[in-house]
Amino acid sequence: MANVRPMTPMDLLRFNPCNLDHLTETYNIGFYLDYFTRWPQLCKVMENESGQIEAYILGKLESSPYPAPIEPYDPNLKIYQKKFPNYLPWHAHITCLTVAPAARRKGFATKLSEALEVVGDEQDCWFVDLFVRVENEAAIQLYKRMG
Repeated sequence: MANVRPMTPMDLLRFNPCNLDHLTETYNIGFYLDYFTRWPQLCKVMENESGQIEAYILGKLESSPYPAPIEPYDPNLKIYQKKFPNYLPWHAHITCLTVAPAARRKGFATKLSEALEVVGDEQDCWFVDLFVRVENEAAIQLYKRMG
């Protein structure tokens, strides 16, 4: 049984099996360390009983670079969509989520996404967003199921 736990800088030396996939974006060490220092609560791993890292997620909290519309903000009102089409309220963003090929189809991506969503809720985020490569059909279907 694998467990979700906070990622640590030492995990950078242990999660290579997760990055062995042409659909996984890998970053330099400084990128990961920036996330650890700015959003440590949104950096998590799935670790199995043997101590192997089978999946990880990096996330961040952000808001729009565009000015906020009049308060209270309600994205469902058409006036906001017309008047402020580029505005995004405070939200959580999944920067990367990857599962080692041998550990797929075990629900790890869902568990990590849900763990990030919990932190987003604690921080009063309006939603969670992410970007997915169009050719990553499995991920697209997963996120559709999650809503």
